[in-house]
Amino acid sequence: MSRAADTADQLAPRIRALFSALDHAGEFVAHEADGAAHRAHGEAGREELGTRVQFSLAIAGQRLVGVRYRAYGCPHTLATCEWLARSLEGRRLDSLAIGDPLEWAQRLDVPAAKLGRLLVIEDALRAALTRS
Repeated sequence: MSRAADTADQLAPRIRALFSALDHAGEFVAHEADGAAHRAHGEAGREELGTRVQFSLAIAGQRLVGVRYRAYGCPHTLATCEWLARSLEGRRLDSLAIGDPLEWAQRLDVPAAKLGRLLVIEDALRAALTRS
């Protein structure tokens, strides 16, 4: 069995499902988020340290009409970014409650050893939201 298959077998079902469908990964394409008044970006982490995350938000009025991310990291990192993007897209900025990495870890069954990676995700997302 390959090492990648070994790792996939160790992932919680929710992480595995999210990791297999990273629909919000990458950049916005031309037709996405049409009507967005502006975009906000935030990033955190360093690839040399194992985790780097960038969030891009498309905002129209007080609504997040699009959320995209680019991430370098483990499956837990990418799956958490995807879960956040799905959770936030379409929501109003004035009623946004993103929670915190400990809550995310509990909801997604992310091991405690990965909490540092979730802190990088939080830093990147908060940086983008601050610029919104």
